[in-house]
Amino acid sequence: MGKRDDLIGRLTPIIHDKVEVERFIMENSNLPGPRGNLELAFAFAEVYDDFDTLLEWCGITEDQADVNHPRSFLAFCAAVCLGKIYLREKDDKVISILKKLANDGRWRMREAVAFAFQHIGENDFNQLEKIFREWIVESNNLEKRAILVSLAHPPFLNEYNAEFCFEITDQVLRNMDRENNFDVLKKGLAFTISVFVAANPKVGFSFMKSWVGKDKVIDNIMKENLKKNRLAGKYPLEVESLLKEI
Repeated sequence: MGKRDDLIGRLTPIIHDKVEVERFIMENSNLPGPRGNLELAFAFAEVYDDFDTLLEWCGITEDQADVNHPRSFLAFCAAVCLGKIYLREKDDKVISILKKLANDGRWRMREAVAFAFQHIGENDFNQLEKIFREWIVESNNLEKRAILVSLAHPPFLNEYNAEFCFEITDQVLRNMDRENNFDVLKKGLAFTISVFVAANPKVGFSFMKSWVGKDKVIDNIMKENLKKNRLAGKYPLEVESLLKEI
């Protein structure tokens, strides 16, 4: 039995006892510490569906529980679970909550948002595409980062889906606010593009070439992606050619 199956087995008997579920999550969160218990979050998302409780936990603010407080893991688990809830309910309220959490000051909460969207994409990529086409139009840097990181998920990336990712990345690069949380967006861009290119190298390297040499900041972003082993290790000639142009 794997760790996630074990956690599901331990959660299932108490799943309708909110107090016990809260206690279990906090005690097994691995917080404070450098690595939260992701398997617990994924196990919880498989078995829990009380929307009211999920909304309550998503409302736990940074002032109430900082990123290393065990109580913040309740919010983390709830956010991850919202991906499943959205697939079931198609409730736009869920997307509004995830959008708000994409702006959370706690980095773990921002990662939870990506996990929620990745769950949606694994089950219905067309739905995820629809959500992000609408969202990208009016989005700040943290929200753009959430979209990119959510899409940088190899399990649902194929050549066709990657083309949508390049479309989104093109919009991001053309409409970057270079002040508010720009460093966070740059860190996201510094690896996500390489994931998209690995899924569709023919279109991907052409996309990168179209951006090289126009802007120093974007050149540095492309350089960071070209360093990733998923590109440098598999496509050395293409990488070397582009690096010469930067």
